[in-house]
Amino acid sequence: MSKKESLHFKTNVQLKSIIGKDLINDDKIAILELVKNSFDADAKKVNVNFINLKSNDDENVKTFSDSTSRIIIKDNGQGMDIDDVEDKWLNIAYSEKKKNTTQHKRRMAGAKGVGRFSCDRLGEYLNLYSKREDDETYVKLTIDWKLFEIEDEKKEIQSIPLEYQELTTNDLQDLGIKPFKKGVILEIIKLRSDWVYPVFDKKQKLTGWNTDKLSLLKKYLEKLINPNQAFENDDFGIYIDVPEFLEENDDSDEYDKFIGKVENKIFDKLDFKSTSIETETRDSGKTIYTELKDKGKTIFWIKEKNQYYPDVKNVKISIYYLNPYAKAFFTRQTGIQSVNYGSIFLFINGFRISPYGDVGNDWLGLDQRKAQKTRSFLGLRDIIGQIEILDEKNDFQIISSREGVVRNDSFFSLTNSERNDSFYYKAHRRLERYVVEGLNWDSSIYDNKDPQFKEIEQKIISGKAKVEELIFREDDNIKQRRTYSAIHSIISARLSDVNEIYINEDLITKKIDEERKKSELEFNQLIEDFENKKIDSETLTRILNKKAEQNAQLEKEIKEFSRYNTNEVTNKAILELQKYKRTNEEQTLLINQLKKQLEEAKKDKEVAEKSATNFQQKAEKAEKNLAIEKEKNLYLLSTRRTLSEDADGLIHTIKINNIEIRDGLDNLIDDVTENSFDNDDVIRRLGHIKVYAERTLKMAEFATRSDLKEDIEKRNINLVQFIKEYVTLYGETFADNIKFVFDGDGEQLQKSTSILNLSIALDNLINNAVKWGAKTINFTFRKINKTSLSLLVSDDGVGLVKKHLDDPEKIFDLSVREQAPNGFGGSGIGLYYTRSLLEEMGNTINFAGNNKILPGASFEIIFSAV
Repeated sequence: MSKKESLHFKTNVQLKSIIGKDLINDDKIAILELVKNSFDADAKKVNVNFINLKSNDDENVKTFSDSTSRIIIKDNGQGMDIDDVEDKWLNIAYSEKKKNTTQHKRRMAGAKGVGRFSCDRLGEYLNLYSKREDDETYVKLTIDWKLFEIEDEKKEIQSIPLEYQELTTNDLQDLGIKPFKKGVILEIIKLRSDWVYPVFDKKQKLTGWNTDKLSLLKKYLEKLINPNQAFENDDFGIYIDVPEFLEENDDSDEYDKFIGKVENKIFDKLDFKSTSIETETRDSGKTIYTELKDKGKTIFWIKEKNQYYPDVKNVKISIYYLNPYAKAFFTRQTGIQSVNYGSIFLFINGFRISPYGDVGNDWLGLDQRKAQKTRSFLGLRDIIGQIEILDEKNDFQIISSREGVVRNDSFFSLTNSERNDSFYYKAHRRLERYVVEGLNWDSSIYDNKDPQFKEIEQKIISGKAKVEELIFREDDNIKQRRTYSAIHSIISARLSDVNEIYINEDLITKKIDEERKKSELEFNQLIEDFENKKIDSETLTRILNKKAEQNAQLEKEIKEFSRYNTNEVTNKAILELQKYKRTNEEQTLLINQLKKQLEEAKKDKEVAEKSATNFQQKAEKAEKNLAIEKEKNLYLLSTRRTLSEDADGLIHTIKINNIEIRDGLDNLIDDVTENSFDNDDVIRRLGHIKVYAERTLKMAEFATRSDLKEDIEKRNINLVQFIKEYVTLYGETFADNIKFVFDGDGEQLQKSTSILNLSIALDNLINNAVKWGAKTINFTFRKINKTSLSLLVSDDGVGLVKKHLDDPEKIFDLSVREQAPNGFGGSGIGLYYTRSLLEEMGNTINFAGNNKILPGASFEIIFSAV
């Protein structure tokens, strides 16, 4: 076997073009890369100057002269000495950022170490001048890029010699260059691209110059640089100068000027003419602060835990919704229609990452999502904005200037569109809900294609229309009321994540003021009508029903606001809401008194109007009614199958119950959809819904079986007689195979109680016994004293399972459940709500043990008449 030898990679001379003009295929990107290098060198200022564009000798000289076209990029950064030039600048792919994410107290922008080859993209020759502050001489490096453009497979790039010189200040001045203390000058000579174009008339006479490419360069740099993020005030500035075209620049529209400082202020200008949301991380990334504004007014802000930490920890998002008017203002300020500007841009360490946000680039899946529900979602045409990342640990790894960043866990946590589960979509959905549910898209009174809208649009673009003159499809009061109703859905925050929240006090107080004024007018009119005898008992009943609905809604609103830790201003507004509720309750109490007075007056009048001759008829009727009542000695076994004259009241109660069920389910669906719930909260809320459902079912049963002249919510009954009759009726109706046995049914205890709640409690006990295999249930009544009665409910089922016998109180806890022998699992809330309903009526229930009267479980209920 022969001895092992070593081989090495070779760097062919063609590598220059591969990573130079072939890789960096856009002049604007090339200039940006060189600007980034100046930024990383701690430059405070970088000048990009274009020389000899109108007239030059590019086509007439073999190399170059003073008249050859040039781009001169000059910065006042740290500069380089000859060692830096050799070991760093000429070291292909060398990058400080690979060792240090920050340098000179800045987060570095360059990453790949190939930005210097942008010089090759821009021109055929390069003169590099550099000086460090402490050096006495300057370094000059000269490169002829054509020397690398040869077809020779054996020619290596390092075999091409590059000339350098050390220059004195006088030497530099002799070359026509003004001396500088520190920094780098890149003199790019004999440009490869045309930056301006002569314009000729039909007779081929020069009439002007097309400077669009220079204008586009400045706009490109404006969109790619975010001074608010990575740079302190006046810490870094980019300036473009084209001395030959001062006149053309001055004659251009403001947004087409190409000479001067590059500044990105578009989002600052939009803030007061649009609806916007800003979300940023705070407290080293562990907290998210979100603020939603509408035309400069804060609608809400919220501080909450960052559930995406540590993948997303130093990020700020700004999103602006552009209604049709705002789009016209955008065009006026930029000279570009928003649809041609882009959408959501990505900035890392102060510089934009392409292609994110380019026109048509749906990197966040916005248009794909909008296609599912056009009127519910915001798409690329509806918004513009930016995501700003300060990335110290290279969590967002940049691939290249055109390929974006690596799709790693950090990128996924930032942008994932599945189930709206990402840092970006958390902000996007809140803005979206506000626009759709609150503003109803904030649209113009005219359709976008309407000639009148086109006329207004042109007035805005020309500067002849002001914001105050614009007419929307809906006025602000309507949008504000809708926003108030939807504010909790818009915020959609997990209670456990919220640290503090502010809700615009005007949303609350204006709504209260409107309702209070309306309520006071109605109440005063009611009093006047009552005094003038222009109102009857039925009208008062309808008003009371309306008041009850209002109070229920106010109670719900107060409960929603009270879920969160609100700030002081919002607390004051909520206090006004509570005051209004108390006023409403006081009015309700007074209306009840008026109704009572009216009914008493009506009764007195009827008595006075009846003559003595009708006394006998009254006596006969009373005797007849008494006989009927004696026959109806059961509480529940009336055979009436039609609704009584009090059905309206029962139907209203059922309606209220069903509203609670519907609203409860709607809230659950919203929370489940947004994944903003925890199990205990869901079980508790489902338990409330189940109780309301059982109450509705029970009232429907009473509607066909009971005399509704008595109030099912509170009724004075003989407990023993009622329970015996109810259980017997239950067996006849629902439980053919269950045998009921009664002991001590001669006992008596009168009690005013809710027969509706008592019926639900009995249902739950019977249902539990049946699920656990009972065939017989025994009800034993025992009088404890004059005001107390014991009921022992015992069955012959399996009984309480062994694991709960040591601590049977746990079976009354919410969500405690076991699998019954018949395979049916309970909801885990039956006994919890049975105890709750009984305690609400002043009674108690406890597990009495297994094998008391029958072999199964036994429960004891103590009824108190006090």
